[in-house]
Amino acid sequence: MQFANVGLLLGGLLVAVPVILHLVMRQQPKQLEFPALRFVKQRSVQNTRRLQLKHWVLLALRCLAVLALVAALARPGVASAALGRWVLSGSLSVILLIGVFVSLAAWLAGSSRMLAYILTGITAMVGMGALVSALMAMSSSSGPIVGEQEAPVAAVIICDTSPRMLYRHQNQTRLEKAQELGMWLTSQLPEDSQMAVLDQRTPSTIFAPDRGAARQVLQRLEIAVGGQSLIELTQNALEMLESNELARKEIYILTDLAAPAWDTNQAQRLKATLAEQPDIPLYIIDVGADDVQNVAISDLALSAESMPENHDVTLQVEVVSDGSSQAQTLEMFVEEVDDKLPIVENGELIAPAATRRNRQTIELADDEPRSVSFRLTGLEAGTHHGWIQLVGEDGLGADNRRWFTIEARLPWSMLVVKSDNAVSDRLVDALAPPSFRESGRAAFKIDVISQSELTPAKMEAYQAIALLDPAPMPDATWQALSSYVSRGGGLMMLLGRAAVKADFNTEAAQSILPGKLSRQWRAGNREWFLAPSEYQHAVLSPFRGSGASVPWRDYAVDRFWSFDEMDDDINAIVPYSNGTAALIEQRIGDGLVLTLTTSVSDPRGDAWNKLFTGLDTWPFFVLWNQMARYVVQGGDNHFNYTAGEMATLKTEPGNETATHLLFTPNGIDPQEVVPDSGTITIPFTSSLGTYRVRPLSGGKSMGFSVNLPPYATRMDKLTEADLDDLLGPGRYRLARQQEQIVREQGKARLGVPLFPWLMLIVVIVFGLENVLANRFYRQTPSET
Repeated sequence: MQFANVGLLLGGLLVAVPVILHLVMRQQPKQLEFPALRFVKQRSVQNTRRLQLKHWVLLALRCLAVLALVAALARPGVASAALGRWVLSGSLSVILLIGVFVSLAAWLAGSSRMLAYILTGITAMVGMGALVSALMAMSSSSGPIVGEQEAPVAAVIICDTSPRMLYRHQNQTRLEKAQELGMWLTSQLPEDSQMAVLDQRTPSTIFAPDRGAARQVLQRLEIAVGGQSLIELTQNALEMLESNELARKEIYILTDLAAPAWDTNQAQRLKATLAEQPDIPLYIIDVGADDVQNVAISDLALSAESMPENHDVTLQVEVVSDGSSQAQTLEMFVEEVDDKLPIVENGELIAPAATRRNRQTIELADDEPRSVSFRLTGLEAGTHHGWIQLVGEDGLGADNRRWFTIEARLPWSMLVVKSDNAVSDRLVDALAPPSFRESGRAAFKIDVISQSELTPAKMEAYQAIALLDPAPMPDATWQALSSYVSRGGGLMMLLGRAAVKADFNTEAAQSILPGKLSRQWRAGNREWFLAPSEYQHAVLSPFRGSGASVPWRDYAVDRFWSFDEMDDDINAIVPYSNGTAALIEQRIGDGLVLTLTTSVSDPRGDAWNKLFTGLDTWPFFVLWNQMARYVVQGGDNHFNYTAGEMATLKTEPGNETATHLLFTPNGIDPQEVVPDSGTITIPFTSSLGTYRVRPLSGGKSMGFSVNLPPYATRMDKLTEADLDDLLGPGRYRLARQQEQIVREQGKARLGVPLFPWLMLIVVIVFGLENVLANRFYRQTPSET
């Protein structure tokens, strides 16, 4: 229990006043020697005893009134709701004892029976209240926290440092507002308190050594892209406080209350933890602006990240407005390709020049996203960087621009190898349509040879090889294919009727196949078809969002092969409807192999399936194109990332071990990076913009772009109902002004106030004392 005014407890000494008055004013009986009046003497003794009882009753009431008044003025409180219920039960018990005492006195003093009945009834009701409150207190499992109001606390200050906090309102960003309130909070905490500051950029796990160190951390706060959500940071804060030795603990969250900062997927765990620790106050301090007006480019999608030169690419952006319905202008800029740049001269980063390639003006409606498309044509071979931006300024500049990187290249080279009965025309035309080949816009440059013409020397000239219905091959050819893949080549095998189980299960063939060729399945009267269960793999990425509507059932599969004894690292990308693997991925060295267990190169009249022979076979057309792109790129090749993701780049041939220079968007000092087997890995992408990489000794410049996650700067505020769902009703205190914080701190540190109950006792006691005093000392007409 704690007291707001501890010194006033010394006023309890005033309880001696009624005792002294009682002793001083006590009436001394006079000795009357009238033997004839013995009856009168006996009556006098009875009256004296009754008067003494009345005096003791009044003395007790007056002493209790003084003590209750002193305690009430000291304003005691308890910091636990559970302890508060026990104190309430105790207060009612005290009132109950007073009622019992006064009721007995009323009966014994011979007072009015009506008064005695009324006092007894009131006492009975108080007794029922005391019993109910005691049962409520016993049902609570949370323990109390005892301490003084100014006792040191262990406090964790969590500051939202997401890009939204750069929103400027009244000439102050939300981050600056949070820092200001954070500095003020440190001055409000009692002396010797322990403080820790957490944010998305540097989630600390230790407490600052002193108040000054905590303020320095607050002053150095910077905007962080990505990182932990406020839900995770609050969970970390609770874990930190759990190991702290101080009894009193507090958590403060400084945020604009925007929904993207709260990861609802982890809210249930935090909600349960908060319920288990009810005596740790959680303060949410809203530093957001009331009237938000912001226009943002919330997302950017590219039709392709890598494509042949002179090929068209479509860029689609989502523009959304918060509180504004004005017309907005968007511009697209693209940098020139210059492998000699960037460089640093005189402390300044010099990047390739950018030219404006497109400009559009659109009308916006408040809170209604608008999709805008840009088409980019005529890209020469090389890595192209650019951005799309909003013209003008608003309260938040962090979401007015989206960057992109596109690789334009020479067509991928692919060698198609067909067995004697295989038909290659449909597959080749699907990858490189004749009209595209004639105009130079085809994504692939394809050569077709028979299987008997395949030699190790021919393999090396191509980025990928496709084996259509392969027949048994010499061991040397199998081994050459295995070596080709190990060095980074891509291979597709489409098995059909030419496969022979015994020849495909030799040691040489097994160096490239995913397992032991088991059996050839025939559907008969059964209905089999491709049945992908999810679309997360890069090969299936074109079907994301529409996978459930793809009519795979319309393209029946009558025959296919199956494998046994496949290694654990084999990945079945697509199964058949009976669960057998249809499309299998395996990595060998630096390359990869895709194996389709049914043939798509049969003549139309004798096909194993309808994947490429049925009507409107667009699903397999899309799948076949994506398979080919996947093997030539060596997997999922990206040039556009979300902040916080790990980025990877493939070096040019000949530069697999050469030192490269990395130029980040915010830095002028390039970093030296060394590839690992031809792959450069950048684990930290916290800055928004274009990252550029070029060989230290000269060569082709590469790079990638980093953007905010989609809709990361939306400022839709959480309501108190939303916070109740995330944290639990009544488990947090929401404040927007310093005065509200002070008031809530006072409530939490002083605890559940007992002042009203003590004043109730004072009123009851003084009332009883007045009633009884008037009753006891009332003069009857016979006494006058």
